[in-house]
Amino acid sequence: MTKRKHLDLPKTTTEILANVIGYSVFVITIALMVFGWDSLPEKIPAHFNAVGEVDRYGTAIELLILPVIGILVGVALEALERRPEVHNYPIRLNDTNRAAFYLNSRIMLNLTKNAFFVVFSISILEMMHVAIVNTSFLGGWLFPINLVLIFGPVVYGIAKRMKIK
Repeated sequence: MTKRKHLDLPKTTTEILANVIGYSVFVITIALMVFGWDSLPEKIPAHFNAVGEVDRYGTAIELLILPVIGILVGVALEALERRPEVHNYPIRLNDTNRAAFYLNSRIMLNLTKNAFFVVFSISILEMMHVAIVNTSFLGGWLFPINLVLIFGPVVYGIAKRMKIK
């Protein structure tokens, strides 16, 4: 494998805005989880099926897994985001389109990272809401919303990448 050139490309407004939204939503969710911890019952929803119904209950401690995984995913994607030269690119990558490909890949990864923060936040809030109030605020929409958030940035990024000459 040939080593690709590193380019210093400034963050775009899209990346800055996505970071503000993603990190803010995740931090606020963790704060709500901490402040609402004493309100949680002994058994909380631990898993939802595709239509948003609880199909497994667990202890409140299991709720801590989501922020930990969210942080690990965020750190890994942030590290990859800072090194677009190690990403995979089509054969048509050359010196004239390198900046466009790097930027496209970095934005796609940034949006994916922040979408994961939002997905983890939605899941935490849904689990807490069902545990405390015994009703779902998203119901059957939980799965489709998460799918769109996870795959949306990738589809968007690939569509944009196909337009790079």
